[in-house]
Amino acid sequence: MATGIIEPQGPQDQERERQERERQQAQQSGLSRSKLVQKLQQLAAGGNLPPFIHELVYHQAVVVAGTEAVALKITPDAENKFSLETIDHIRPDDSTPEIRAAAIEAFQKIIRPMIERNMNGMVHIENPNDAAEPQWCLVTLLRSENAIVAATAVIARCRDQRAAEQRLASMELVAGYFDLFTLRHKAEQFREVAQRHQDVFQYGTAVATADGFDASAMNLCNELASRTGATRVSLGWVKGNEIGTTKVKLKAMSHTEQFDRKQEMSVLIEKVMEECLDQEEVVEFDPDGGSSPHVTRDAQQLSRINGGETIVSLPLRHKGEIQGVITLEFAREKKLLPNEATGLAVSVELLAPQLYDRYQNDRWLVTKAGISARETAKLIIGPKHMLAKLITALVLALLIFTIVYKPMYHVTPSFTFAATIKRSVSAPFEGVIEEVYVKPGDAVAQGDKLVKLRTRELVLQRNEAKTKADKARAEAAKYGYGSDPQKQADAQAALKEAAASDAEAAVLQDRIDRATIKAPIAGEVFSGGDLREKIGATVKLGDPLLDIGDPHKLRLELLVKENDIQEVKEGMTGQLATNALPTETFPFKVDTIVKEGKAKEGENLFLVYGTIEGPIDPAWRPGMQGEANINIEPRRIIWIYTHRVMDFIHLKLWKFW
Repeated sequence: MATGIIEPQGPQDQERERQERERQQAQQSGLSRSKLVQKLQQLAAGGNLPPFIHELVYHQAVVVAGTEAVALKITPDAENKFSLETIDHIRPDDSTPEIRAAAIEAFQKIIRPMIERNMNGMVHIENPNDAAEPQWCLVTLLRSENAIVAATAVIARCRDQRAAEQRLASMELVAGYFDLFTLRHKAEQFREVAQRHQDVFQYGTAVATADGFDASAMNLCNELASRTGATRVSLGWVKGNEIGTTKVKLKAMSHTEQFDRKQEMSVLIEKVMEECLDQEEVVEFDPDGGSSPHVTRDAQQLSRINGGETIVSLPLRHKGEIQGVITLEFAREKKLLPNEATGLAVSVELLAPQLYDRYQNDRWLVTKAGISARETAKLIIGPKHMLAKLITALVLALLIFTIVYKPMYHVTPSFTFAATIKRSVSAPFEGVIEEVYVKPGDAVAQGDKLVKLRTRELVLQRNEAKTKADKARAEAAKYGYGSDPQKQADAQAALKEAAASDAEAAVLQDRIDRATIKAPIAGEVFSGGDLREKIGATVKLGDPLLDIGDPHKLRLELLVKENDIQEVKEGMTGQLATNALPTETFPFKVDTIVKEGKAKEGENLFLVYGTIEGPIDPAWRPGMQGEANINIEPRRIIWIYTHRVMDFIHLKLWKFW
């Protein structure tokens, strides 16, 4: 297969390539397997993907004495398609960018079928220079979690296919270190997640084991300081929003049992917390860059006073409302990684409900009762939570409406259109279908031919019976009507035999006549399938062949559930809508209720016949289905939507009453 990866070579090119291969083979022999393993293991442990892929494809090329190699990233697209992106391309010569682009395109054409087949492989590359050793493109797929994420390919010269397979096996061994890389990467991720969970557990323990809110806040600040390496951790709680009052009150400070809230440092920390409260987001200030895009004026001042510290403020939320703020101060040389900042944000979000419960419960009983009464009064008459109050009023109005209002109650069965005039055509005797004159949908008149069964055997049998009858009559005539009693007896016997043969011939003729099945009524062929496909097939006596009826004379066949049939009475009216035209409704009237139910799909259903009132839509056909509403009587909405459950409860509990 010509790919254009390796250009045609002249004698000088062949000599130069031979020297290059000898150099690579010497290099390969000098590279011990232990050093190769050690190098790849070090790269796998490093977690840096681009250098690892480069070394991986490079060592694959080394172990197979390759002349060119490439690594491609696989990016899935829509509709099970994918695109290939070049990660690394190793080509020892000084090729122009155009040649390298052509080589990469040729590599992609070879690798793409391998990816689609989900398998490693090798492809023979045709070379116009027959004197040179055959070229092979060896392809290995790199997988992560059973998904192909990348592919590597190396061009190597091998004397035959067996040698190419051996070199492909060597490439697959080197490709196995990609699994080691992914496992190391996953293990590191799991370790970070486990450490984060351990930190959250320790923070929760520090809060849960303390007595009272103040002790819980102090324990949390100390634990955060020791685990994050912060120089100081402070916790403030939202106190009030009145004009002239402090929004956040400093409650705890790490490794500080007593502190004066009026000190300049305490006041400044509260202002930093208020910045976080006002913006309702994590606020971070880093004097070396990397600050969050928020207002950090007070955080900058606090950092400047403390010698350029990094300041991070995290909101404590309970049910969407910020109840407090935690501020952490880090030394300038301590830099928070993105995953560490995320872990801190998640931790404080999880701890906020515990602190809120501690704060609410760490009060006198009389105080808690007064606060509860005040909040209840605010909830009822205050301007807050107007949406909740409006929803509550609407719910009450809806409840009253469902109790008072009485709309029409409907029973909703499914229905099927059925022809009022319909005949089924069956096989008159066992035979073989010879001709079919109609197909489903054809209009027929009474007496039109529908199907003909094969009569060749019947005609032969009839002719044979007639021949036997003629022979018997001729024999009777030969005996004549003389006085010899013996001849008269033989003549009578011959006549009886002739009569029997005539009767047999008549029976066969009747079958021959009935072999051509005719339409019993005028109408349209409904069902039975296209019998033209069954020409030559055998049918038995009574096998259904066709249904014929008038498609313009229809009635409804409704299937009413057992728990609704007692509501339905003859003479009731309703509306129907077909599946084909659900937006259009038509009136009907209940005619007959069949008293015996039948089981269908685990339910007991009763058949009810209805008559369509008004003109029949020309688009309707027998067998079309839909849903119907039978008007019962006006009943309360609450009864309509609850009587099923109440009936079920009564059925299950009647034995205990």
